[in-house]
Amino acid sequence: MAQTDQSRRTAPARGFLLRFGSGLESPLLSLPAVLVIVVGVFLPMAVLAVYSLWPTVDQQIVADWTLDNYLRFFTVPVYWRMLGYSLFFAGIAAALTVCLTFPFAYFVATKVAPERRLIWVALAVMQFFTSYLIRVFAWMNLLGDTGLLNDALLRMGFIAEPLWFLGSNKAGIIITFVYLLAPLTFLTTYIALERSNPTLLEAAEDLGAKPFQRLIHVIIPVARTGILGGFVLSMITVLGDYVTPQLIGGTEGYLYSNIIQLQFGASVQWGMGSALALLLMAVVFGLLGVLRRVTGGAAQVGTFTRTFNPTPAKALRAYSLVMLAFLYFPIVLLVIMAFNDRPSIGFPFTGFTFRWFGAVFDDPLLLISLRNSLIVAVIAVGTSVILGSVAAVQLARTRGRWRQASLAILSIPIFLPPMLLGLAIIIGLNALGMDRGLWTIALGHTVLSLPIVTLLVLIRLEGLDPNLEQAAMDLGANPTWAFLLVSVPQALPGIVAAALITLALSFDEFILTALVTGSDSTLPLYIFGALRFGVTPAIVAISVMLLVASFTLLIVGVLISNIGQKKESRSAAGAFTLHN
Repeated sequence: MAQTDQSRRTAPARGFLLRFGSGLESPLLSLPAVLVIVVGVFLPMAVLAVYSLWPTVDQQIVADWTLDNYLRFFTVPVYWRMLGYSLFFAGIAAALTVCLTFPFAYFVATKVAPERRLIWVALAVMQFFTSYLIRVFAWMNLLGDTGLLNDALLRMGFIAEPLWFLGSNKAGIIITFVYLLAPLTFLTTYIALERSNPTLLEAAEDLGAKPFQRLIHVIIPVARTGILGGFVLSMITVLGDYVTPQLIGGTEGYLYSNIIQLQFGASVQWGMGSALALLLMAVVFGLLGVLRRVTGGAAQVGTFTRTFNPTPAKALRAYSLVMLAFLYFPIVLLVIMAFNDRPSIGFPFTGFTFRWFGAVFDDPLLLISLRNSLIVAVIAVGTSVILGSVAAVQLARTRGRWRQASLAILSIPIFLPPMLLGLAIIIGLNALGMDRGLWTIALGHTVLSLPIVTLLVLIRLEGLDPNLEQAAMDLGANPTWAFLLVSVPQALPGIVAAALITLALSFDEFILTALVTGSDSTLPLYIFGALRFGVTPAIVAISVMLLVASFTLLIVGVLISNIGQKKESRSAAGAFTLHN
C-alpha cells in the first residue's frame, strides 16, 4: 500500500520528465540560459515600457498612466529632429564604412589563398574585440586642431592651417566611427563573398561582361546579405553610442543617444527617457526587420571551397595593406607614446622609458578598479560558460520550435545596443528598489556574454562527427557517457575559446557598465574618468597593457578554437562568426 502511494506521488514528476524530455535532448538544459535572458532583458524591457507611460514629477516616477511622454516627443521638435538627424548621421558613417571595407573584404575572400586567409581575417577583425574606449582614446590624440595628424602636417609644411575634417567635430566623429566599425563590415561582407561561386564571375567574363558590369551584376548581388548586414549593424551601433560623439566631438557630438542618457542623468526624467529609449528600440527592430526582409530571400550562392582566383590583384593588395595600416596606426602610436619619456602626451619622442608602466601601480584607485574588473569578469564569464555550454549541448542535439525560440531569445542581446540593455537593467532595479553595485555589472556582462558563449560552443558541437558517439554507444556506453567521453573533449577547445573571448570583452566593456554601476569603479570607468578630466602618460600605459591583454586572450582563443577542426572544410571566418 505504501509503495502504491509512493508511485502515485511520483507519477506527476515522471510525466513532467517524459513530456519535456530527458537526457541531453531535454529542454531543461537550455532553460536556465533562456531564463537569464528573459529576467535580464525582457522583464526590464517590460518595466521600461511601463515607465514610458508614467510621468516624472519632482524627479520621481509617478504611477499615473499617460501618453504625454510620447506626445512630447512628437510635439517638441528637438526630439524627433534629433532622431532623424542621428539616423542620417549613422547612415553616412555606416555607408562610408561599408564602401571602404568592401574592396578589402573582396581581396581577402577571392584573391588570398585559403591557407593564408585566417591570418588576414584575424588582422582585420582582431582590434574590433579589444577595448572600445581605448580605440576611441587613440583617435582623441590624433584628431583636433592641435591633434597629432594636423600637427604633423603643419610641421612638414604640407598645410598652412589645420584641416577641418581632422578636427574635433562631426567629421572627426565619422572618421572615428569608420575606424571602430570597419572590422564589423569587413567580416559580414567577407563571409558572404567567401561562400560565393567563383564560376559565376568566369561565366560573366566569358559572356563579355566588363569589370564594372561584373561588379554590379555579379559580385554585389552575391555579397548583398553581408553588405546590408554590415550596414544595418553599423547603424545600430552608432545609434546606441553616447560616448564616442561626446569624447571626440565635444559640444558638436550630440546625438539622440546623448539625449536619452541625459534623461537618466542630470535631467532625472525617467519617464521621458524610457519613452525615448523605446522609440529607439523600435527603430532598431525596424532596421533588423528590413534587413531580414531584404536578405531573407537571397539565393544560396554556394558553400565555402578551397578554390580561389589566383589572378594578380596588385591594386587590391595595396589597398588592403592601406586598410590594415589605418586599423593599426592609432594603436601603434599609442604604444610608442607609452614608452615616451616626455611628461605630457604627444611628440617628439624624447627618450625610451618604462616609468609610466611603474606609475600605473602607484595609484590605489586604479588597482581597486582593476580588482573590480577581474571580479566582474570571473563571475560573468564563469556563469556564461556553465549555462551557455549546457544550453549548447541541448540545442545542438535537437530541432524544432524550442530550439528556434531559444536561439531567438538568446540572440537578442547581440543585436540590441548595450545602452538600451543598461537602461532597462537600471529601470528594473529601480522598480524593485534594489541598489546597484558590482553584482549589477556582473549581471549586465553575463547578459552580454551568455549569447556569445552559447553560439560559439554550439558551432563547435554541430561541427563534430556524430558517428563517433554512435560508435561509443555500440561498444556499450550509454548516451550520456558517450557524450562526456567522446564529444566533450572535442568541444573543450570551443568552450575554452569562448571563455577567453568573453573574458576579453567583459574586461573591456564600458557603455553598459557606465549605466549599471553604482559607486564601484572598473578599469574602463577609471580610464573614462581620466579621459574627461586629464590624461597622463600613465593612462596611456594602462591602455597599452589592457590592449596587450585583450590581444593575447583573443589570439589564444582563436588558436584554441581551431584545434581539431577539419582543415579542408573550415572557413577562415569560422572563429569569428556567430551563427543562429
